[in-house]
Amino acid sequence: MTQAPQAPQGAAAEKPGKGLAIAGLVLGIVALPLFCIWYIALPCAIVGLILSILARKKAKVTGVGAGMAKTGMILCIIALALDVLGAIVGAAIMAAFWGAKEAAESSMLIIPTLLA
Repeated sequence: MTQAPQAPQGAAAEKPGKGLAIAGLVLGIVALPLFCIWYIALPCAIVGLILSILARKKAKVTGVGAGMAKTGMILCIIALALDVLGAIVGAAIMAAFWGAKEAAESSMLIIPTLLA
């Protein structure tokens, strides 16, 4: 006689969403120190935040602790905030240099007329 397949035993069976929580935590850990490399940090932080939220919801439904999911959410939110702050500061620096370039070019046009 064949028996019906049994549910896997171990940590995955005991704590639903644990894999999602670990993935979210790892992505948060990767995104945080790499915030200055936005094209790596931004997708890692967004995906990590989504996975951590899903893991926390699964943990809340089953009544299991959600410490890793919460930590992953916090790390991803901090990484996202640093990415946004870096984009704002970068845009401000570029605008300042663009304004300085325009001012220098306009003064170069005025100086020869003053000397003549």
